[in-house]
Amino acid sequence: MKHMKAIIFATSLSGKTTTLRQLQKVVHVQVSEIDEELKKIHGGVFPTDLTYKHQVLAPQIIAKVLQQKEILFFCNTDYFLDEDIVKAKDSGFAIIQLIVPLEELKKRNAYRMEHEGYDDMSQWLEGMITYQQHIFEKRFVDKTIDGMQPTHAIVKLLLTYLSE
Repeated sequence: MKHMKAIIFATSLSGKTTTLRQLQKVVHVQVSEIDEELKKIHGGVFPTDLTYKHQVLAPQIIAKVLQQKEILFFCNTDYFLDEDIVKAKDSGFAIIQLIVPLEELKKRNAYRMEHEGYDDMSQWLEGMITYQQHIFEKRFVDKTIDGMQPTHAIVKLLLTYLSE
């Protein structure tokens, strides 16, 4: 594979964890995501202090990710500043977006709240989509993938792109 380094930006509820688990079964590189890394660095508990999470913890994680020779890293929101993305691209990372429309995210949110006991993510979804649009408009994104496809199709597209 040509690009064994990629940052995949995808909103919450877009299938990141499911895609990540499928990738872990078929690739021999580190595959991780920001939420899990935030828990690890914060003693096993997801940090709730937004300022601390964004200004202290996330920069530490991003610095570590950018030093990796091979990694597929999933991120759901604006933890990466523009300059972080530029550094990533300069270091050979592919920047990929997994796109799911807001209305579908709202449906998934309602389902998870009702059937799986998840917290309500609705207050964050529009901001995540705005961030996705921002990095796309800044021309940071190398590839977009329709997140409405089955997971196996998303994984196949990801791997195909990364092997080009």
